[in-house]
Parts: sequence; C-alpha cells; structure tokens
Amino acid sequence: MNEWPPAVLFVFLLGACLLATLGVPADALCIGDTLTVIQRPLLNVPAIVTAGDTMTIECEAGPGTSGWAAELQRDGVQVPMSLLSSAYDASTTWWNLQVLVPPVPVYELYHLAVTANGGIDDLTWNAVRVIPEFKDDYYFVHVTDPHLVTHLYYYENGADTDTSEIVDLREVINDINIINPEFVLITGDLVNEGELEEFLDKQYYTRSQALLTEFEVPVYLTSGNHDLGGWDDTPPPDGNARRNWWRFFGWKRCDNPPAGAPWYTQNYSFDYGPVHYIGLEAYINYDNWRYDIYGYESFTSGQMQWLEDDIAAHSASAAHVLFYHCDFSDQINLRSLGADMALWGHIHRDDDDFSHPYDIATDNTCDGDRAYRLVRVSNGSLQPSSTVSAGSDGGNLEVSFSPANDGTHYFVQADITNDLNERFEHGLIRFLMPNESGTLNISGGTLLQTDDSGPYKVCYVGVDIQQTSSHTVTAELDAADTEDPVVEVTAPNGAETWDIGTNHDITWNATDNTGVTGIDILLSLDGGGSYSETIATGEANDGVYSWPVDVAPTPEARVKIVGYDAAANSGEDVSDADFEINDPLAGMAGGSELPSRPVIAGSLPNPLTSRTTVRFGIPERGRVEIALYDVGGGRVAEVVGGSYPAGYHEAVWENDGTVGTGLYFLRLTFGTDRVTHKLVIMP
Repeated sequence: MNEWPPAVLFVFLLGACLLATLGVPADALCIGDTLTVIQRPLLNVPAIVTAGDTMTIECEAGPGTSGWAAELQRDGVQVPMSLLSSAYDASTTWWNLQVLVPPVPVYELYHLAVTANGGIDDLTWNAVRVIPEFKDDYYFVHVTDPHLVTHLYYYENGADTDTSEIVDLREVINDINIINPEFVLITGDLVNEGELEEFLDKQYYTRSQALLTEFEVPVYLTSGNHDLGGWDDTPPPDGNARRNWWRFFGWKRCDNPPAGAPWYTQNYSFDYGPVHYIGLEAYINYDNWRYDIYGYESFTSGQMQWLEDDIAAHSASAAHVLFYHCDFSDQINLRSLGADMALWGHIHRDDDDFSHPYDIATDNTCDGDRAYRLVRVSNGSLQPSSTVSAGSDGGNLEVSFSPANDGTHYFVQADITNDLNERFEHGLIRFLMPNESGTLNISGGTLLQTDDSGPYKVCYVGVDIQQTSSHTVTAELDAADTEDPVVEVTAPNGAETWDIGTNHDITWNATDNTGVTGIDILLSLDGGGSYSETIATGEANDGVYSWPVDVAPTPEARVKIVGYDAAANSGEDVSDADFEINDPLAGMAGGSELPSRPVIAGSLPNPLTSRTTVRFGIPERGRVEIALYDVGGGRVAEVVGGSYPAGYHEAVWENDGTVGTGLYFLRLTFGTDRVTHKLVIMP
C-alpha cells in the first residue's frame, strides 16, 4: 500500500494516477500503490474465493502487532471479514491471517483493507474476487508484452509524450471485460523500461499499475526481462528495475530473503477448481546485477527447486499450467515436470503447440497487435484457442449502447458486434439503470445478478456471443414511478391585463423523470381561493396554450398548471400574483367607445348546457354573421345574422337539442374579417 496512511488516501492517489493513463505529462504524476503491509492477495496476485471459504492474507508487520481486522470494500460498501486466526512466522517475516469470506451483496472484484493496532491501515485494489461457485467449464485469457507506456526508449524522439501502448492494452482490456473470463494471465514485459519510475519522473510502474485496475476480472501478473533486467544505457544504478518491481508488485523481502522463504524471485501459485496455476519470474539479467544470485539464465536453481516442490505438493490436481515470460535458457521440460501447459511471450509472435503438453507463446499486445489468447477448461481438461486481436481500431469486438448506458434510462439496448472467429459463451454486459424498485425485463441474455448498492442499479447480464456475429441485448426497468412532475407557470404570472374576447398564450415548463403525459389548465377568479374554471384538460406538454379569454371579468385571476405522468403522479404550479381579466363592454354606454376591429368579446356561460350569451363588437355599421361550426368545419347553427351599428352587442343562442355535446367554434364574419371563438357544449 502507498506510504501515506490511512488507506482512503489510496482512492485519491489512484484517481490521480488514472489520469496518467490518458497521457497527462509525467511531471504531473503521483507515486502509485507501493506495497507496505498487505503482501498477498494483491492487484497482481489476487484471490478467487466463494462465500464461506477460509482465505489467507499475508502481511508484513512487526512481530508484536495486534488487533488485526480485515474487510472487503467496493463502491463505498464495507463487508467485514471474521478473523479466524493470526500468526507471525519468524522464518518468513510475514503475518498469516486466516479470515472467513462473508456473503457479499454482489459477486465481484473487491478491494482488501487491513488494519491493526499501531496505526496500520492498508488497502489493496481489486485483490479479491468473490464468485458464487467454481465452474467446471470456463475460460481464461493469456496476455503478454504490453511494453507500457511506450515502446520507445527514454532517449528516443517522442518517448516523453507517446502513450500508444496504453491505448493498445486498453483496447484489449475492453474486449476482455466483454468476454468475461474467470481471470487473466499476463506474462511479463508489462513496462518497456523497468528503471523509469522516479528517473525523469516517467512513473512507468505507477501508470501501468493504474491501468491494470481497468480490468473487471482478476489479473495474475509475472515479470519479464524489460520489467526486471535493466539496461546498461539507462543511467539509474544496476538493480533499480528489479527494486521497482518489488515496490509495486512484490516482494521487498526478495532483496534479502528470510530462511523460510529463501527465494530471491517472485513465484506463486493458485488453484481454480482442479487446475493448479504456477507463475514464475523470468528475466535476462542485462545489467548483470547480483550475478552470483541471478546469473544469466531464465530461472535460478532455487526457482527450479521451488517449481518441482510446488508441482509435487499439488500432484493430485487434474492439470498444471505454468505461466512466465520466457524460458530463455531452455530450463523447463514440461513432460518431465508433469506439467500440462506453459504460456509465455517475449518473442512477439505466436508459437502454437496444440499437442499435449502445450508449450505456447502468444503474440504481443503492443505495437498495434493487440493480441490475446483464450484457453478453455472443461473438468480440468485444457483446450487452447488461436490468438485473436482487438483490432487496429478496437472494433473486432465491441458493444454500442442506445440510449447512453449512464444509469438514467429505463430502457437500454446493447448491440454487440463480434468479428472474431471465436465464441465467447460467458460474455457479460453490465447495464446501468436507475436505482429504483420495479420489474427488470431482459431480452437476448440472462440476468445473473443486480447491484443496487451505488447510485445506479447495475444489471449483470450473461450473453452467449457467437463467433462472427451480431447480437442485441436489451434491459428495461418497469419501475414503480413515485416521482411527481415539476411544473412552473411562466405566464400569466401577475400584473397582466387580458381583455375578454382576445387571445393570449398561457405558458409553462414541466419536466418529469419518465415524461409528462398530460397538462390541465385551471383558472381562479378569486385570487387563488378556488380554481372553479377549467380552461383545458389533457393538453400536450408543449409549453404553450393559446386561450381565447371568455370568462367573467375579475381583477384577481390566477392560472394553475397541473402536469401528469404515466404513473398518475402530478405536480402543479400557479401564477405568482393576480392578473386582470377586463370586460371591454363595461362602461361603454351608448357605444361611445368603439372596437378597432371585429371581436367576439366572450360567451357566458362557456362551457354551456343549453344557453349562452355571445358578446361581440364591430368598428362600424355593417352586416354581422355569427355561426357555430364543428371541429370538422361543418356549419351546425346560426347565432347572429343581420345589420348592426358600430359598437358592442349581445346575442343569446339557445341549443334546441339539435347540436350535440362537444367542442365547437363560433365564427364572426364582418366584411372580409373573420374571428373565431371556442365554445364547449356539455350534456
């Protein structure tokens, strides 16, 4: 863990370091997650466990340390682990903690946090993968030779700014996160120059370590010659590359190993079901550092003895898989060791040996090759596939989402395109949905689990991705919507004067998480004491309604807008203050004041049942015709027909029962002018 406790500081540091993978200048970078207390499991040597398992945590601390505690962490969720035992091994100088793996809210990668008395507080990222069970049939992925962050050497032109190898590995990571293997094996040359951490502030290990956290599956890493070997042409002192590896990936005790762990190299093994996997450090000792220990061969004699002992201790395993960078000196004989497969790299090309025991090199991810290899396991039987590539544009295997998979949409479609001649039967799509209760409907895949511990509901959907195919998966959340629409009246909002018989726009804004499906517009004639008048119902949420003012005059009018959504939730808003509805006929005795144009000044009542008084005005003497029309434009009744003097007039129309209920329009014709007015007939 980094050297600035408490553990939460790592979250900040990792976020800053992740910026480095985007090409932030080296002099702006931070130091990464160097090892302090937790030595295993780690980001690069994780543990895969099930709930109820006993898990071993190895820690470096003083022999008198007490008060040990451990927990799993993910996205703000802490899952405490029961400590079964803690013992200090003086022969290895490490503590051995036995903890019980608890039930977890979601089967996923977790960070491991360890604390103890004396201020010990350490965190290692993506160190523990909790799974529901170990599968009999699964696959894993082999990746090798990323050469981060650039394949250019430090003295070459462009080396300060080139991050092309980060782009290459990131495209491979994107594929792997879709493919969803049980784990990934990376066999060395993670970085191009292992001496470039503090030197020139290159921070190669910091940036590479941050990139590894983008894998959504466990990653097991071994070192290669570029990671460890050192270069005579690089100014840092001999051994600097190897010490950088120890600091970031393990283990510092290799510098001066104790009697109980006498190896100067990092070697480890793990089991997945009946198969035993063995990772070995491999190198070329370019700078001849500690030649009496490391020599110039791929593996020390101590490593070879450790390998034989480890295989013998797991002789009952159904298969043994070795992974390392390269056997430069031809020291490993799979058949005599009783091993079934070796996966390696270094040569930057495939070397396919599909006969048992399998001795297989995989092409590199760097230089735009973006290669990786799938290995299937069925009941302990191994079946390697040919190498595939993420493609020069990253498009050989990709997923596109519509709309954006950002946690705000209740329906999301994922379109998967697989141009590779390889089936990925354990593919996984993570849909981000609103974190609300409701029914989740999946098509094109199988819902495996959901995680609602964060701001979004993460839906894990298993997909059988066929070779050279396109496939669509959809996720739809039928949520129990309880959120009300938000409504704002923008006009009228107070102090306006609207004349009866004129048209005015009532305007508003209305929003809702699922959409506003309808708008009602109500009117108060008493300053908001009651809203007895209905102007419109079921209107579209287009923000505007043109209203022909046709109600009784009042100086205390207010409008209420009510918005509804599909779940019948409603929200409302009213005018901020009173506005006036003015009757232009009032106080016009003898017609001394004339309208400037023909006008229908209103009809009362409206809506009506059988009778209404229509008020109208004309600017000069002439013939006036007012008729009633249905919504289809058909004339259904005559209201006014004759010659009138200039001024305002009233006419009573009675429905004799021949006009049915519904929406109609009064049309006033005066010369070439026409004026319309809405009229509603109720039962």
